[in-house]
Amino acid sequence: MYKIIIILVLLIIMFYMVRRAAQAWIAPKPDEAMPGKDVMIQDPVCKTYVTAGTAIIEEVSGQKYYFCSQDCAKHFRREGSA
Repeated sequence: MYKIIIILVLLIIMFYMVRRAAQAWIAPKPDEAMPGKDVMIQDPVCKTYVTAGTAIIEEVSGQKYYFCSQDCAKHFRREGSA
């Protein structure tokens, strides 16, 4: 009788361990390139610092760039495409 109880307890423990591992594997990974919204980032055009939460985000060739204004973003696109 004790063997059955021990086997059941071990099976329950194994079930929860496998479930936790599967959830960690399936869970979406946070975007590591996206900084926190309170982090200060330097604008590549005018070199001013802006918080990531208020920045204008442009993606060029898979790379994210953060700008302080639409004018800086337009200037960057214009200079990058020239």
